[in-house]
Amino acid sequence: MKLSNLFFALFSLFLYVIASSVTADDKKVSDNWRIIYGISDSLVNETTIDFKIKLIGNKFYFNNQPFLIERNIMPAKDFFISNNIEQSYFDLEKQQELLEYNIKLDERISYLQFDKDIDDTLLKQYITQNRQAILLDDILLLFGKNGEPIFYSKPYFEKEFIKEVSLLPIINVPFNTEDAYVLYRDEILKKISIHFKNFLDLSWDAIDIFGAKFSSISSIINPIFIDVAWESGETDSFLYLFSNDYKVLDKLLIFSYRTTTRGGPGGDGQPVGYRYFTIDKNYFIERRQRFEDETIEVQHFQVTKEGKFQELPITSNCYIDFATKDKNKHSAKSLLLTSKQANNYLRFDGGKLDEFGRVTLTLNPNEEKLCVNYQQAYSISFGKVDSKHFFDNDELYQQHVENFKSYDIDISNELEYITIHGFEKTPFSKFLLNGNQAIYMKNTLFFVSENHFTAYRQPTDEELTYQQ
Repeated sequence: MKLSNLFFALFSLFLYVIASSVTADDKKVSDNWRIIYGISDSLVNETTIDFKIKLIGNKFYFNNQPFLIERNIMPAKDFFISNNIEQSYFDLEKQQELLEYNIKLDERISYLQFDKDIDDTLLKQYITQNRQAILLDDILLLFGKNGEPIFYSKPYFEKEFIKEVSLLPIINVPFNTEDAYVLYRDEILKKISIHFKNFLDLSWDAIDIFGAKFSSISSIINPIFIDVAWESGETDSFLYLFSNDYKVLDKLLIFSYRTTTRGGPGGDGQPVGYRYFTIDKNYFIERRQRFEDETIEVQHFQVTKEGKFQELPITSNCYIDFATKDKNKHSAKSLLLTSKQANNYLRFDGGKLDEFGRVTLTLNPNEEKLCVNYQQAYSISFGKVDSKHFFDNDELYQQHVENFKSYDIDISNELEYITIHGFEKTPFSKFLLNGNQAIYMKNTLFFVSENHFTAYRQPTDEELTYQQ
């Protein structure tokens, strides 16, 4: 008797765990149909974006209330004429944006027929006079006043997403902000169906989704880079982690734009938001967020073996003091730079970027220090030398004498340089003579070698100092 009671208790616990897991998953991913902003903008409002719509068999669920429906087919034009909204038919036929969502009015369309039981509900205001709505495959058309259409998309999940993933272009790590720009510029990213908004946990105002996939991190972790365009015109970039059966494990916002620090959107200040990220070959991630006061928060993340983004603490030997954190706004593990620290970086001023495009350099001559990415400091020493001796190659000497003329600097006789101690052990050493020497004249740092020339200037006082 006791044994059977124990078995029953364990079995009950097992069922409870399964039920709890299902409930948790349901809370994470909504199966409600979502409004399509880009083609419903005339009727997008607080009411229509919050409609809870589901279509299961012969039941139409509206704000959790079920209504019986019949599914029928009729000529498209007849549908609009019989509902006294013929103008909507002509408008929809001319609306080119529909093609972007693979929506097309065929000669015959499917529609949903409701009964009188909806007459005293909010839904009645959003179907036709004959109590009808259109169903085009997995797109639902409700109708507002004067027959203005509102589009809703059926949510797709893992099963459909697996098919989508197979079509995505492959990209590689290391990967950074500049690489992401190239994907956008060259239109490499592939469009992902808007039906995946729920699955990807995106809000209603996402109007376009694009993606590219990295190689799998392990047998159970699949990273995908996803760009999301919002109705505001802004674009965010995310790094998603998926399981081997393409359930979402985690996601991290790595790039965004909201406004500028000096002059608002489109102003002449620094862009506000996540404006810089790098992902190395081991999926160690650095991202930086600039705030409106021009402070910058630097964060580090590592992908765990379970497929989660784990934030790591950051240290820096570049500065003694940092900006004061707001615990409700900033991470306890991050590095928060003052506006002066954040803005005190060398500006690219000509030549080839190469690997230097992936780093932020700060040169403080008074402190005899060069900093990389605000975190790693290298001591420097200054020197002056005969130019021919510095280059130790007449052809190289003549080449760089000409290069410096465009900066109104004469190095035909002698030049001033810095030695960056320890830099010879970095990947940047191949771009410097002797692996650790760079020319520094007229507040400009020049990395020169046999096949390389890059110039970085110090920031101006206006660039350095933030004034509200």
